[in-house]
Amino acid sequence: MTENRSRANIFIEQNRFSYIDILRGIGIFFVVLGHIYYNDVAYRWIYSFHMPLFFFAAGWVYKEKPIRDDIKKRLQTIVRPYFCFGMATILYWQLFEKSFRSADISFIQAIEGLVSGMYEHLSFNVHLWFLPCFFIVTVLFNALVRIGKKYRYDLSFPVVLCMSAIYIFAGLPSLPWGIDKAFGYILFYKIGSFFSLSKADKRLQAHPISYQRVCIVFLLTMSFFFSYCSINQGIMWYVTAMLGIVSAWIFSVLLHKNRILEYLGKISLVILCVHGPVYRILIKVVSILLCWSTDAVRENFILSLLLTVLTLALCGICFQIIKRFFPWSIGRQRKKAVV
Repeated sequence: MTENRSRANIFIEQNRFSYIDILRGIGIFFVVLGHIYYNDVAYRWIYSFHMPLFFFAAGWVYKEKPIRDDIKKRLQTIVRPYFCFGMATILYWQLFEKSFRSADISFIQAIEGLVSGMYEHLSFNVHLWFLPCFFIVTVLFNALVRIGKKYRYDLSFPVVLCMSAIYIFAGLPSLPWGIDKAFGYILFYKIGSFFSLSKADKRLQAHPISYQRVCIVFLLTMSFFFSYCSINQGIMWYVTAMLGIVSAWIFSVLLHKNRILEYLGKISLVILCVHGPVYRILIKVVSILLCWSTDAVRENFILSLLLTVLTLALCGICFQIIKRFFPWSIGRQRKKAVV
């Protein structure tokens, strides 16, 4: 009986995490589309929630660990990929892209930018900014939980609120490893953890599907309205971001199963790291074939959508190659052959 109950609990947890993989899949789709498609309205809406969504999703699956074990794991799964993909794209930049991109940085400057982890110094692959910031958020949050548990007090709640208040009202200069951005994004991590602990998905599923659909439409409408009217500064940044995040989360729970989005969610780290060079090559090829400027290609929604799908497909191929030949670069171990 106990064994059957344990298996049932594992199955339930796997289903709960499938929602989060779908949520990440939705998020990474909008990340790629937002980087390809040139449209001010779409830009403002997508950018209002797409990166906070990943911190929320990570907070959802957070499990407390000893501080040393957590740092060791994060170094392997976040920092190692950051430097591996960073070095790979620096070499690619120096050999190929540097000659036709506006940013002109030397190899040494690129290395310095990679070490600093600062957004403005990562022009060779600016999307990498997320990883050092994510590392800071995850390690800091776990440390707060562990220290708070020692003193029987939820230390994460007041500290995260103070950090968010500093980010909104005082502002911070650009700091190494996205520490300044971590002050803003850690609240989404905390909210994701709270949603998970409160079993919010089970409460949502207790309502009729029609109710869930109405919630999605309402939240999306409010999210679009706030972002379109640029009501997303200061504390409203959190409100607007959460409207988009929660609507995507409800959709992922409602969808329940989708193999494509789940797969994209599982490989979202690799997609984030490699999609930049991939989509730029594709845009250039399409512009040559159609005799259009690259801006004209990116202003066309249908072409941008097709390029997004193709970029994601090619990133999926990149992931399979990396998993097969360079698994250590994404924090995985090579599977030993069974004799």
